[in-house]
Amino acid sequence: MDADRKRFDEALRLANIPSDQKELLPIKSFETQKIANQLMAVRRPENYDPFDHAKMSKTTTRASLLRTRGFRQAVIEAYDFQCAVCGLKIHAPDAATWEVEAAHIVPHRALGRDDIFNGLALCGLHHWAFDTGWFTLQDDYKLRVSPQKHRLPADFGKMDGYDFLLALAGKTERIRLPSRREIYPHINALRWHQQFFSVVNNDRKKHESNK
Repeated sequence: MDADRKRFDEALRLANIPSDQKELLPIKSFETQKIANQLMAVRRPENYDPFDHAKMSKTTTRASLLRTRGFRQAVIEAYDFQCAVCGLKIHAPDAATWEVEAAHIVPHRALGRDDIFNGLALCGLHHWAFDTGWFTLQDDYKLRVSPQKHRLPADFGKMDGYDFLLALAGKTERIRLPSRREIYPHINALRWHQQFFSVVNNDRKKHESNK
């Protein structure tokens, strides 16, 4: 392991990347993989608190950067490097990075934890749609799509004729989930997002009714 770490640091040197910046790289390091393995091995808690109140501190440390990268690696590995909603699975031509992203169910801004029970693997488009409230997940891991989709102009949400919100609304099965039930998203995290989804969509309806 030490020899591998030295080779990794030497590769950084040849690329003119300071070794103290390696935690910021999108590729995984040995430290990152170690943390990812630990996150996936944690026993599923019954009374799970999806909030990390230590995040109230604005100080960024090497440990917190590694934890963030470990979270990402754990989540995308748990979902087999594919989007839980659409199944998109693709990496860069050099296979160094994956398109899929590790989404927080309870986000950073709400002090969401960097752990497997608060994570979901999503492609860039579905990550954005989840974060903004276009859809949420029900307790049975099925999708619930925003009723606001009916209020969009006809040319919104289309990609060469593909209507991504209509495709979401047509899904009746569960999302793709990890092979181990112990690391499924925790219900307590999902319920926070369900409340967020309701607030976002109800506020939009109130705003439009007051016009």
